Order: sequence, then structure tokens, then C-alpha cells
Amino acid sequence: MEREFLQETIRNFSDGFLNLIFPLNCLICRRGLESDNKKYLCNNCWAKVRLLKEPLCSRCGRLSALSICLSCKTERHYFQTARAVGLYEGVLRECIHLLKYGKKIYLAQFLGELLAESMRNDSNLRKADLLVPVPLDERRYRERDFNQAYLLAQVMNRYLKTPVSARNLSRTRIALPQARLNRKQRRENVRELFQVGNAKEYQGKNILIIDDVFTTGATVNECARVLRKAGAREINVLTVARGE
Repeated sequence: MEREFLQETIRNFSDGFLNLIFPLNCLICRRGLESDNKKYLCNNCWAKVRLLKEPLCSRCGRLSALSICLSCKTERHYFQTARAVGLYEGVLRECIHLLKYGKKIYLAQFLGELLAESMRNDSNLRKADLLVPVPLDERRYRERDFNQAYLLAQVMNRYLKTPVSARNLSRTRIALPQARLNRKQRRENVRELFQVGNAKEYQGKNILIIDDVFTTGATVNECARVLRKAGAREINVLTVARGE
């Protein structure tokens, strides 16, 4: 897996050796970076990121004055909690798009560090025995040559030493893109979408599902359902961003 991460970085060598090691300009506004900057974003752009802080729904992590939001009161979740670094908008959304579609692989380091910090600072998330990145279907993997959720989990592993389980959970088919569907359609689209190869790996374990974006939560909830069926003890979710 480490070799795969290195290969993906090398494939993006065209971005320039200097930019790979120490980008000279902010990825968003293109202004010069401060000498001690390691975020690939200038301080001005970073300040525009809306980090998610209390009050949050204790279940899904959305901004909410209620301890459990109205959506969580009516929908069944197979995970205990879901948390995200910030809102899926503006600068943070652009960073995720640059990673996924612009193939700026080095951004996985920055975004993965944000996830590692969030995990370290949350008592529920810190309990994880395994990090499980949401698997990508074969068609999208061929298009991108990488799974961004796996890259993020690998960075977290290097900082926190929590093992990554990247191949045991897999997709059973190619589904429609979730972005085109409403909430009900998203749930139907991911029904029976995932499968577990060896249930013993998850039995009795605390699992932390890793992904880039939490929108309605349909995808991670289906992952959690399958992992729970395989015998996982507790399942939480951590993403870089989430919708409001």
C-alpha cells in the first residue's frame, strides 16, 4: 500500500518537483506562500475555511442547535457518530476537487493531516482499531488511478499508527453518481452496494470509516451497515468535509 501511495505521487511529478516538496504559491489564490507554510494554502485562504465546531448534532455532526438533529431522529444510522473537519464549500471544496479531479495527489498529505488531528482530538474517534476507507468502484479507479479515501487513511496511519483495512470492504457493482440524486434516490442507489470478504477482520473491532465528503451520509451509512453485519463493535465516520 505504501508503494501504491508513492507511485501515485510520482505520477504527478509533472506538477513540478519544487511544488511537490514545497509549493511556491497558494493553490487557491496563487499568491506566494509564507516561508513556514505547509498547508499549500496562504493564511488568507485558510482563514476562509469554515471549520465545524459545536453546536453539532451528536450523531451526524451537522451544525445544529439540537443535540440530535431532526434528520437523525427520523433516519436509521448504523454508525455511532459522524464528524468532519469543515463545511463542503469554498476553499475546502476546491482542495478536495483538486485532489480528486485535478490529481494533485500531494494534497492528500495536507487533508490527511487534518483528519489525523480531528481523530486525535475526539475521544470517540480515537478508539478506532481500524481505518476503513470507502472503496471506489473499478471504473472511477481506472479514471483516477487512485482512491482518495485510501490516500487520506494512509496519511492518518503514518501519524497515528492505526491500521488501514483497504481491500476487505469492496463494491459489488458500479452505482450512479450520488451527486445527481436526491436523498431517497441516494439511499436506493447504494443499497447492497458493499460487501465484506473476510468478516473476521472486523469482528469485535471499533471501525473508523474514512471518506472525503459526507453529504446525505447514504454511502457511509451503507458501509456501516455491512460492517456491523460483519460483526464490528462500534462504527464512526470521519470525513474532510460535509454539506450543511
